[in-house]
Amino acid sequence: MTSFMAECFWPGVTAQQLAEAGARARRATGAVTAGGVSARYVGSILVPADEIALCLFEAASIEAASDLNRRAAIPFERILEVVRLGPRRPPGRSPGALDHPTTH
Repeated sequence: MTSFMAECFWPGVTAQQLAEAGARARRATGAVTAGGVSARYVGSILVPADEIALCLFEAASIEAASDLNRRAAIPFERILEVVRLGPRRPPGRSPGALDHPTTH
């Protein structure tokens, strides 16, 4: 799946309101996937000083991400495809693997 970000200019938004929007997005995932389209809410970032929320989705298409965002009633200006980067792991290491050897 591809990653998408909804850019939301949301005056006065609070962390609680954004958390509630995330819960709505998780519930809306079922409605979108029931139609045979793959999409899910990943999380959000709140920038209170700028009254901006960035909502992250993984979806089969930008249309599916937009549909999920609309069903969750999250106000957004636009949705963009993004590339998510995370910590690097050595090849073959599982996400939960320790970074140091263990002895038994």
